[in-house]
Amino acid sequence: MHTKLVFKNNTNIPFHNKIDQIKACIQSIHRHVTFKLVTLTCDDMGYKTPNFTTSGIFRLHGLVQLHHQLKPWCVILKIIKPDTAEKDDSDHHNYWRREALVFESGVLRNLPDSICAPECYLLEEQQDGTIWMWLEHVTGEYAYSVEQFSFIARQLGRFNGAYLKGITVLPDHKWICRSWLKSWTTASRMYAPNMEAYVSRLSSENKQRTWIWYQKILQNIDSILESLQQLPRVLAHQDLSQMNMLLVKNEASESQLVLIDWQFMSISGIGEDLGKLFGVNMSLGIIPPDHYIRFQTSIYDAYLAGLRDIGWQGDAELVRYGFCLSTALRSVWEVPQLFSILAQLEDDPQNTDLQEKLNHLDCIVTIHKEMAMEADSLQYQHALA
Repeated sequence: MHTKLVFKNNTNIPFHNKIDQIKACIQSIHRHVTFKLVTLTCDDMGYKTPNFTTSGIFRLHGLVQLHHQLKPWCVILKIIKPDTAEKDDSDHHNYWRREALVFESGVLRNLPDSICAPECYLLEEQQDGTIWMWLEHVTGEYAYSVEQFSFIARQLGRFNGAYLKGITVLPDHKWICRSWLKSWTTASRMYAPNMEAYVSRLSSENKQRTWIWYQKILQNIDSILESLQQLPRVLAHQDLSQMNMLLVKNEASESQLVLIDWQFMSISGIGEDLGKLFGVNMSLGIIPPDHYIRFQTSIYDAYLAGLRDIGWQGDAELVRYGFCLSTALRSVWEVPQLFSILAQLEDDPQNTDLQEKLNHLDCIVTIHKEMAMEADSLQYQHALA
């Protein structure tokens, strides 16, 4: 008996024109076994903080008839788009085509065993200039606890260590960013609020000291970034926010780390990816302020253990330097935000949301300052050696 496809589109994307592509993805999922598409539902995932180069992320799912049984299927469609002219430069940290090129190149099929990535079933360049990436839907758990973050950090250490030991060869594609933090800090300074006039009339000595420290960072930014370029090089993800890290159980019920969203792929210094892991999840509020030190200690120890697991016996101070400095450099964005909120509170002193954000940023910047001081000390010691 002929069964008509039940199709429900909850988006404004004309998916009725993409049935052949959807079927091609399902063929990949079910290893090219003959099937019949029975139901198709298209949902906008409503991702709240998309990249500037992300047009949308959609979940397509339903049922297929396979060997006289109904089986579920699911595909993620991520649409990327051009943005500003700077993001059309492959040296830019947010080069808009990068993730499509990552999947097209097959780089993710050659990752060390400690890291997994979703499969890309299909890449399509559209007439409107966007690129549609039809991706594997990965089901997993987000990290919250210090134990989960430490597991991730250890896998990250093994991942990075495989390149240091030559177990896996660093890819050399030109579109992989070579100076990720230089590009990111440059863009952050460009788009951060200008708080010079406000700070000049502040009476708080504590806040003035924070601004002076921040200005010193900016004055020395070129040499700071150059020092990171001297660290041992590894392949890095550079966008390790909670939603991009999935803990997935394998067939043996062991946890595996699956990383999604490879738009920021870079060749970076040892410890930089760990700094991103720590820094961005503080910023997002995933790591609570009263646990900053506990997380900092635990994930660093786990990352170093992962490097040792893989056989890298290099200088741990290089690891610590990369970790501390890459975390501290987030102040290039966070400090102007802190002073912007201070200024807003002058006009709206009873705003509890703003006060909460200010307290949060105050705690983060304190960590940045402490880690910058530690990085300075480590660099000074190595200069004397």
